[in-house]
Amino acid sequence: MGDIVWSKEAELRLDNIPSFIRPMARKEIERIAKEKGMTEITDALMEETKSKFIGIGY
Repeated sequence: MGDIVWSKEAELRLDNIPSFIRPMARKEIERIAKEKGMTEITDALMEETKSKFIGIGY
């Protein structure tokens, strides 16, 4: 599978995650997207995965 693309909205939400945890959150969100066969991280996927990251700001 090719690279994952992030929508502008999803990138903005990622930017709200504290910097010390952001790389781990990015990897986990991309892993979930790949499992689902997605090629783009969307705001909807961010909302769907939010429960995994409760308390980290997005």
